[in-house]
Amino acid sequence: MPTNHSAYRNIKVCLIGVLCTMAVAGFPQKGTGDNTGMSQQQLNPELLKMEGVIEKIEIAPCKYTTGKSTSGTHFMVRTDDKLINVHLGPTAEVSKLISATENDPITLTLFQTGRLPEDEYIAKEVIVNGKNTVLRDENLKPVWAGSHSKEKWRKAK
Repeated sequence: MPTNHSAYRNIKVCLIGVLCTMAVAGFPQKGTGDNTGMSQQQLNPELLKMEGVIEKIEIAPCKYTTGKSTSGTHFMVRTDDKLINVHLGPTAEVSKLISATENDPITLTLFQTGRLPEDEYIAKEVIVNGKNTVLRDENLKPVWAGSHSKEKWRKAK
């Protein structure tokens, strides 16, 4: 009785194809933070106002991002009593919206999440050199996110 080696071979090829497809599907995952952003989680963090001076501008990978970009822009801001790390957003998007240099005075509307360390915040709005820039809407959805989301954004309370 002859064995059907080609059938076994086809099954192996199909299984390898499925496994490869599953592995590749994992690569375009969002950042290294949560799988969903603040707006999609329907959280309502307290908005804070702070003023200070930009001590340092950092462009580097961000381990707390929820987006696809791994390079984020952060302002290290010296307030009256401490140095805070302000997460602005993906470098490619922030560079289109904000023009700032070290030692510029800054006014911030920001919020914090439970995932961030104590002195780290996410900017909703910044005022640098008299220019007001909104980075996230009233639902905390980033302005660069567009309207292509599959979910409806939550309504502000």
